[in-house]
Amino acid sequence: MHRSIARQLDRLRTGRSIHGRRLALAFAFAISAALAASCEKPDASFQTSPSAEALIGTSTGNVAYGSGEVPPAQVTDPKGWQVRFELALFDHLENDTQSLRVVLQAKTQRGAGMEVWLTNENGTVARWTGGSSDKYDGVVCFQMKLRDKGESLSLPDGDYRATLVFRDVERGPVVVRQMKVTGPVPKLTGTAPADRSPVFRDLLGCPRGS
Repeated sequence: MHRSIARQLDRLRTGRSIHGRRLALAFAFAISAALAASCEKPDASFQTSPSAEALIGTSTGNVAYGSGEVPPAQVTDPKGWQVRFELALFDHLENDTQSLRVVLQAKTQRGAGMEVWLTNENGTVARWTGGSSDKYDGVVCFQMKLRDKGESLSLPDGDYRATLVFRDVERGPVVVRQMKVTGPVPKLTGTAPADRSPVFRDLLGCPRGS
């Protein structure tokens, strides 16, 4: 009888040990999954551009849609400024929202507001203005949404150009760069953006690895 009781106690201890190991393994797996998720890079669709914020101190500006204005003409860069337009591309955010991606190499001085113009043969589609330049030397990359929910820019087929302007309040434009927008023109549907619409308003992060 003593041997029978001992065997039953051994079974209970063994069962508890196996159950405990299973619980420990499950807990370790859950912790690993949580750590992996926390270390994963956030979706750039919802992140503002760090380089744009370093350049002009903000990632949000004012937008004029379909204004009758035209971008300023080219000017001679003042001392201390070197801006090279590397890329203007019809692209999309990581959540597949259509966007305009801009990449530039910039050496700037303090105190000039920045403008981004999107134009075609019919005139200005949208003009973004905002921020004030700081002393900066490096690459700048950002994306601008072309649609948001039921609103979108009107982009008929054709050639598009992006114009980057740094404008001093007193002297006017100090840097003007223009580049043809590459990539297929996105097929957008929706109503024209209302005042304060998120369309073309925010300078968002570029895709991972870009």
